[in-house]
Amino acid sequence: MPMNITEDFIIHFTGNAATVSNGRSLAAKGCFTDLSISGDNSLLFGSCAGSGSKPYACSVDFSDPQKPVPRCSCPSRQVPCKHVAGLLFCKVQGKAFTTREMPEDLRVKREKAKAREEKKAEKKTETAGEDSGESDARTEKAKAAAKARAASQAVKKCRAQLEGIDMAEKILRNIVRAGLHSIDRKNQKLYLDQAKELGNYYIDGIQAALIDLLLTGYEAQAQQDFTPAVGAVNYLYALLKKSRAHTEQKIADHEAAKADGAAPAASRDTALNSSLEEQTGYAWKLTELRELGRVVENARLLQAGFSVVTDNAKKQFVDEGIWLCLTDRRVYLTRNYRPFKALKHVREEDSFFPLLMTEELFVYPGDRNPRVRWERSEQREPGAEDLRDAVRVGETDFAEALKSVRNQIKSPLSDKNPVFALRIARLALEGTEGMAVFDEKGVKIPLRLDNFAPLLKSVSREQAEGNTLVCRFDQDMKTDILWAVPVALVTGDGIIRFLY
Repeated sequence: MPMNITEDFIIHFTGNAATVSNGRSLAAKGCFTDLSISGDNSLLFGSCAGSGSKPYACSVDFSDPQKPVPRCSCPSRQVPCKHVAGLLFCKVQGKAFTTREMPEDLRVKREKAKAREEKKAEKKTETAGEDSGESDARTEKAKAAAKARAASQAVKKCRAQLEGIDMAEKILRNIVRAGLHSIDRKNQKLYLDQAKELGNYYIDGIQAALIDLLLTGYEAQAQQDFTPAVGAVNYLYALLKKSRAHTEQKIADHEAAKADGAAPAASRDTALNSSLEEQTGYAWKLTELRELGRVVENARLLQAGFSVVTDNAKKQFVDEGIWLCLTDRRVYLTRNYRPFKALKHVREEDSFFPLLMTEELFVYPGDRNPRVRWERSEQREPGAEDLRDAVRVGETDFAEALKSVRNQIKSPLSDKNPVFALRIARLALEGTEGMAVFDEKGVKIPLRLDNFAPLLKSVSREQAEGNTLVCRFDQDMKTDILWAVPVALVTGDGIIRFLY
């Protein structure tokens, strides 16, 4: 096969644990007939018994190994569906596939898909020709007019955002004047109705921050602990203040762009050096990131941890992956957003264990652990050199790492739980239950073991020392103690994961 089909591949390809489980079960039960493979080993196809009178026709087209195409005649909206997953499991389980001619309908679909890709390539070439002056269709005057129109539209949007910020500030002032204890069931509903109006002003992030404050404040009533609610107030206040200043600067920049065709660097630098735009509600396009040079070429990535977070303010699940980039030795995050109302239409992510390779790794603006994304990738089992490179991602100066953590925590809009990779010189027990790691200079970082105490305590000092611990920092607001919560231990032999 052009692509090595393994169970890890199926898990990553389907992106849904239930689909993987159901597909494995279908293959084990022998629900598939006419298992076939094309003569050029680029297409798997077969039939699977379903609830209907006729079996479902399913296939996976590997003509582009980096972008396999799943197809199935079943009515499921899940793509790939459980029948496609089952077809792949039949291959993994070593079931016999007969070499057959490609079905006519699949041949036609492949040709149409190829034609679409060629058309896109031609359009891209034509656009490049226009940009190089080979076409007279767009003159410099037309380009300038287009930029001016874009600047005018951007200014209009920014002014709408300022109106929304005014409204959000008014709501926040009313909450602060009345006191957090006033967010009872009646007032919470009143404020939530007002917060809904912010959805018309292109400030979805600010809207979510306000809703989060209302949810946290209401919960504080029951717990009689208003510390998290105070933090939510401080975050929203800082977000509104910085968003206003940034948006006003953007208006000035866009107005200048009408005259000289290029925006000044002020608002652009702010946008690139923080996640302020995204926190306000802006969605970056990959083309923008490429134009701004926020791309790591030929990146190699290993996932160190994976978790699913429920965001009630935005009414969505967030699948978060923690990744070590072996190319530039940084720790990145991936986030897959699944709105509650669209769970059937958005593929769920899962833990990923192979080495992932991509020609272009797009890096979103952010602080210590910026979000990343890629379009195409390949995967393979990590080799010894890959694991050695992963160990080298670890930082050796713990004092400098702790300083960076504290500086980030002080910033009101930054992530309060940054992820670091630390190169361990010594691992030691602290008292009867605690553990700590040390660097070569003896600087100590205490570990908060949470649910992983037995697993981490079973790791020998020989396994840990000289290797890299990936951890997420957390500060106890009452004691001011800065803890490192283990995510994974990276060694030359593999990765021991504490967060799946």
